[in-house]
Amino acid sequence: MARILVVGAGDIGGQLAIKLVKSGHQVWGLRRSNKPIGEGVITVVGDVSDAETLLGIPSNIDILLYSVASPEFSEEGYHRYYFSGIQHVLNALKAQGHKPKHAFFTSSTSVYHQMDASWVDENSPTEPTSFAGKELLMAEKALADGYIPATSVRFPGIYGPGRNRMIEQARQGGHCDPTPEVWTNRIHRDDCVGVLQFLIEKVLAGEAIEDIYLACDSQPATLFDILEWMKDRIGDVEPDYELPEATRRANRRCSNKRLIEAGYRFKFNHYQEGYEFMLKAQGL
Repeated sequence: MARILVVGAGDIGGQLAIKLVKSGHQVWGLRRSNKPIGEGVITVVGDVSDAETLLGIPSNIDILLYSVASPEFSEEGYHRYYFSGIQHVLNALKAQGHKPKHAFFTSSTSVYHQMDASWVDENSPTEPTSFAGKELLMAEKALADGYIPATSVRFPGIYGPGRNRMIEQARQGGHCDPTPEVWTNRIHRDDCVGVLQFLIEKVLAGEAIEDIYLACDSQPATLFDILEWMKDRIGDVEPDYELPEATRRANRRCSNKRLIEAGYRFKFNHYQEGYEFMLKAQGL
């Protein structure tokens, strides 16, 4: 049994905490409210942007997972909740005089700058121009430069329970032209949880893991293909309208080769499998 601290026990962190408890681990979930996370998960109230609220975090932790979502989409908010927040948590753990085995950070593919439909992997250059990408990259570095062995897991667009944006766009007749192609990448929420649990268990088993993983499903797809497939699948949709944000989307293809070679097997290998599961759950 390992002692695991999940900082940011929202959708992904909370679901992971519940699964880790079911696997026999002792798990604490740190969040800004005292709302229960799930059976067996110990709730710890704290705000990573305020170091003084972290004085009561559990000691002798084996694994740290930092899965915070900034409550505000701004450069200041991202800096407080990612870059500064990670440092506050690391300082609080270090003050206890104990060194966890490993730390994990749920990052994003927004750290990549490529917008020309090219393939990217863990070795690709990262020169983001957006404040989100810059702040997340700074947070990755803050963790890598800390005193705990660390891994950043970069997720693309996440879909799943409660994340129905693409389904609603298709239902409302969302359309984008097939050319120029706009390539997209995604991962189902359940696979986000699965990847993190897979990597945690590898560390606990004494296996070496990499410092960065790109966690996306196995088949990038164009926005046009996804919308047209989904409209055909749903059937009764509104007349087409042009998606105004289509040209502003990231346009790259992400490779999950490193993760697959490590042994992870996806629950949903591509968007059709994942969205089919969601649509059936909605009675469609």
